[in-house]
Amino acid sequence: MRDTSAEEKPNPLRRERILLLLFTIQFLSWSGMFCLWIFAVPVITQFILQTGGDGRAYHAGLIAVSACFALYALLAAVLAFSLPILLQRFKAGTIYGFALLIGAAGIGLLGIADTPWILVPAFVGIGVGWSAMSNLPYALAGAAAREGRGAYTLRLFGFSTVIPQIATTLLLAAVAAPIFGEALNRIMLVGCALMALGGCVALGARHRFDLPAESW
Repeated sequence: MRDTSAEEKPNPLRRERILLLLFTIQFLSWSGMFCLWIFAVPVITQFILQTGGDGRAYHAGLIAVSACFALYALLAAVLAFSLPILLQRFKAGTIYGFALLIGAAGIGLLGIADTPWILVPAFVGIGVGWSAMSNLPYALAGAAAREGRGAYTLRLFGFSTVIPQIATTLLLAAVAAPIFGEALNRIMLVGCALMALGGCVALGARHRFDLPAESW
């Protein structure tokens, strides 16, 4: 009889590769979101709502930005409940990758738009990406954790959001003015590119990510 014990034993190297891939995707996608979070107010008020120097219009723009953030957060929470259904038909990596591409498109729209109506489709796309970012990588990291090391792995995985925050904040503070000047809306295209690259990595590695719907 063929010994299958070696096949059944989890491969630690495979687990580490999965976690490294998730760290890479997280770094790229969260860096894209920090481009949005840091520069959303000036981009939306100046380039899309075009409030100019009008204080009252600028105040209304701030309210519009808050509403847009509430829209994508609410949509992300609702979409999270659809993940078990999607996981019955598609691999987690496929869902993760396409969701990030949709989110990247939403951020990218903010970099080229100059009319208020674009805010709704842009933040709907961002909500799709944020829903995947808020759920799938943590579930995948937990599934890849060694037995008895789930809590430790998730604590360590928390750095996948801290590191891009530090890197993006410091880098943008150094290069935003000299590179983009007054065209701060172009920073959204940087965020779009980073998140889209993360989505491409997720799609390229989708065969490594396995998350059964019943475990969700």
